[in-house]
Amino acid sequence: MMKQELDGNLLSPLPVILVGAMVKDHPNYLVIGYSSPFDFGRYIFFSLYKKRYTRIGIHENRTFSVNIPSENLLAQTKICGSKSGRNFDKGTLFDTFYGELKTAPMIRQCPINIECEVTEILDYDPNEGIIGKVIKSYVDPQCLTDGKLDMRKVHPIIWATGGDFNYYRLGKRLGQEDGKTD
Repeated sequence: MMKQELDGNLLSPLPVILVGAMVKDHPNYLVIGYSSPFDFGRYIFFSLYKKRYTRIGIHENRTFSVNIPSENLLAQTKICGSKSGRNFDKGTLFDTFYGELKTAPMIRQCPINIECEVTEILDYDPNEGIIGKVIKSYVDPQCLTDGKLDMRKVHPIIWATGGDFNYYRLGKRLGQEDGKTD
């Protein structure tokens, strides 16, 4: 079979996340398309362009939140990805709540929320790599099946980073540990 060479990273699709941070004592949210858990989910990494407004709060407070929006938040997510917090109050788009970390604003409408403390910031101009330790995770109870997270109930927005750069929805589960499909 012949393969065709394509430019870029094809490790895709990935869930869209809304990163929250307190900037000048006000919640702000930023869309991130490339993120990654590592060390068995104890840490989260994402890359951030140094000119982003949310970066100010991440550096000041050394905390941030990761919020996974569902499909019904696509319009608000697009706004967070197209407007800067310098000129638009993105905090008004959502009902914000706080957990253990008082400087990591989280979005109540998102089915999954994660509080993180910054452990390292990697400089690779013009971007930074932000590494955060997961402090607490929260989930809407209706997204659980038998006490476990069921991503089909979350309805996350999926971003095709290595393809046509569009939003998608999660598909059908292919199988389970016991071999059953649904």
